[in-house]
Amino acid sequence: MSKNKYPILVSIPHGSPFVPADLRRMMGLSDFQIKKQTDPFTDIIFDVPNAHVVKGRISRLVVDLNRAPDDIEMEHELSNRGVVVSVDIDGNPIYKSPPSIEAISDRVKKYHYAFHEKIEEFKSKTRFLIDGHSMRSVTPSTKPDMGRERADIVLGNRHYTTCSRLMTRHIMKYFEDRGFKVNVNDPFTGRYIIGYHCSRNTFPGIQIEVNERLFMNTKTYRPHKKKVDFFRQVMSDLVEYIYYEIAREDVALKKGQISQSKLF
Repeated sequence: MSKNKYPILVSIPHGSPFVPADLRRMMGLSDFQIKKQTDPFTDIIFDVPNAHVVKGRISRLVVDLNRAPDDIEMEHELSNRGVVVSVDIDGNPIYKSPPSIEAISDRVKKYHYAFHEKIEEFKSKTRFLIDGHSMRSVTPSTKPDMGRERADIVLGNRHYTTCSRLMTRHIMKYFEDRGFKVNVNDPFTGRYIIGYHCSRNTFPGIQIEVNERLFMNTKTYRPHKKKVDFFRQVMSDLVEYIYYEIAREDVALKKGQISQSKLF
């Protein structure tokens, strides 16, 4: 451990609603509409003191840190996916006039690269990545399964390519033991962050989505402070839990009790 931090890395890509003033003037959305596009309060819930944390400082409407930097969609009237979108998750046009391809590339270079370089910097001193998100309690109208009620927690491992079945099961049981309903890879399998940085054999990681109704008023977007604090403790305890699972296996390997890793 380093300064009481476990060798676990936590990324928080969508916690910030910040839009620079020059870009804000280009947008037709209200401040509340912009706030609704964040993963609200994940910048608190996943910002745990016992892990190495990388936080996004920019709204996902400026650049989505959890999408590939070259995933640029130029059909602006329809685009609600990609690294820079022109339609928000509720189907509202974001811009009074769409940004140019050059402007999009500049944003990617300025914000996206720095975030992922920070993750790479921490990978050498960590053993596992938690990618922290929140999700709406009901699927929004822009998605094929609109209106569907979602689980309390969704774990994504890109169909077990970024995290083994055993470690996924350990994490799933951790949440289930605390009374939460948990889905794996349904409806979220994980996107660019774990897809780019993680492999179950070399640097494992998992995406965690927490249902927003568990810690906030989903109409006003005001937090239930005690519940936000509760989930922050849940995530801090999870960091410790994952570390000791890894350490326990390291000891078993060293003693020859197992011949190869079962977790990864």
